[in-house]
Amino acid sequence: MYDPDGDCLGEQALGLPPDGWFSSVKELGCALGVGSEFAHANRLLERWSGVVVSERTLANHVEASGTELIAITAASEAEPVCPVVSSVSAAGAPPRERPVFYVGADGIHAPMRGGGTSEAKVGVMFWEHDHLRLCPTRSIVKHREYVATLEGIETFREHLNRCYAQTVQQQPHQVVFLGDGAAWIWRMAELLFPDALQILDFFHVSEYLWEVARHAFPQDDDQQRLWVETQQDTLKQSQWCDVVNAAQRLPPRSDALATSIERLVSYMRHNQSRIDYQTYRQQGLMIGSGVVESSNRRIITVRLKQSGMFWSKVGAEAVMNLRACYLSSSTRWQDFWREHSNHS
Repeated sequence: MYDPDGDCLGEQALGLPPDGWFSSVKELGCALGVGSEFAHANRLLERWSGVVVSERTLANHVEASGTELIAITAASEAEPVCPVVSSVSAAGAPPRERPVFYVGADGIHAPMRGGGTSEAKVGVMFWEHDHLRLCPTRSIVKHREYVATLEGIETFREHLNRCYAQTVQQQPHQVVFLGDGAAWIWRMAELLFPDALQILDFFHVSEYLWEVARHAFPQDDDQQRLWVETQQDTLKQSQWCDVVNAAQRLPPRSDALATSIERLVSYMRHNQSRIDYQTYRQQGLMIGSGVVESSNRRIITVRLKQSGMFWSKVGAEAVMNLRACYLSSSTRWQDFWREHSNHS
């Protein structure tokens, strides 16, 4: 994607004096660079600012800025937050007195130079009042915060906790953690938010149901949809054992069907404490609208997984951190560039 030995976008590279205008151009270059491939971003930078640099120079500037953001973030300490008090963790719990703060995490693989992939970890968080239902089948999250890294679980946990603390501050709240079935996610959730309610994202459960349906009714799309919708309705009544029984009663067709049923059953049993969907819905909680999955797509897939893209670890880490900052709803992006400008 770029040569790390190339020139950085800077005053000397362009022969221009440092001033507020040039700081804005550097910010614009980064915004364009995390928004689309560097060649396209470079053309837009020239068109909108009149600044002419090479694609390689722009790429190096984005990498340098992302690396600076990572360093600044790591140097900042998480502020203390209002203690979490959970009143939504059991059936029959009293009405909620504190607003819910949702936290979600997932992993997705990014293509790396030299072949192979590396797992990126993506986190998303938002207040319940920012989750708006537009109609019975569609909802949006109006304001959200993102974090992302290629580093290990400990580093990701630090990113997630720091962003969480900066967002909730001293506002009373209850944490609801959304995730798929990955063991590392729930271990991290228990460490960071021991009093939080854990909910298995309904989007991921449905993927397992669809896998079974496709193997059970390979030539019948309508029957696949009917079977999945029936099981989803059963799950929403917290009757996960009935779903398991329904899957196990399917006529044996293939080894692939047997394997998919086995995967579904194991998934349900390992997450049975996180699939009391009837109680969650009664308490007005999200059970998963794909918001965690869409965060993967928005932060990683759209920018780092386009055709022909391969990344160095440093470059991918810089771009995903900048992109997570840029797409977050808070003032993190503006704060970073204000501090960057003060040190230029």
